[in-house]
Amino acid sequence: MMDDELVILGSGGGRHHIRTQYRATGGILFKFNGNQAHIDPGPGAIVRINQYNEDPTKTNLFIVTHMHIDHFNDLCAIIEASREKLHDKNYNYFKKGTLITTKETLKFVPEYHKNMLEKIVPFKAGDIHHYMGAEIVGTKVVHSQVEGFGVIFRFKDYSIGFSSDTKVFEGFAEQFSGIDILVLNLLRPNSITCRRHTCTDEVIPYLNKITPPLKGLLATHFGSYMDSNFSPQNFVPSQIAKLREKTDINTIIAAEDGLKIRVLEFF
Repeated sequence: MMDDELVILGSGGGRHHIRTQYRATGGILFKFNGNQAHIDPGPGAIVRINQYNEDPTKTNLFIVTHMHIDHFNDLCAIIEASREKLHDKNYNYFKKGTLITTKETLKFVPEYHKNMLEKIVPFKAGDIHHYMGAEIVGTKVVHSQVEGFGVIFRFKDYSIGFSSDTKVFEGFAEQFSGIDILVLNLLRPNSITCRRHTCTDEVIPYLNKITPPLKGLLATHFGSYMDSNFSPQNFVPSQIAKLREKTDINTIIAAEDGLKIRVLEFF
């Protein structure tokens, strides 16, 4: 846990942020046990990883939770960027890295890039994959008609969940019970509901059902209603204040583009 870190390559989500990059859409780096996972490398991921002085060649785990462009777009660029050399002089491609994603997403990954990977793991809610000292568990999402999952990383001394895009549903809280930190995709403020995503007022009762109470919450993947060039204000600070007031979570942090936060800061 000492050196484990999250790097926000994009705190925005949805097509407005894809178009404007008002908030970036590059996903999240999760560094653990000397590994670097890139979770949901959306548009601009390859630009942001360089902008924020991170090293794409250290990435050895690629996770795409579903096939929407703000989660998937830069996957192939990130796979290529994870190696300094693509092939030897005889054009034998060096294999590096593991890709965990849905069967649906794999239909859109060219064979060219699949052949660069050591391992491809088709994944869904309920699946478990062991990787470099981590037990990676798939969690359920309800997100339009797309195949998808969230993930929990379980380690000896802590666990962290990534909700991915989902609306709240019966069982949402229970699947995260027992984890220490949740990275929550929180698209909309207050009670502005969305059929495919969470808003603050809807998610609070579910956060309070997670037992024992979370030690840390990182809110990210904010949509245009939350903060954009046409929202009346940046609602993120008020939503963080509301979450602090109405939950028992110790540490609640808002993602910002380029934020680097050590896992220890949630404890």
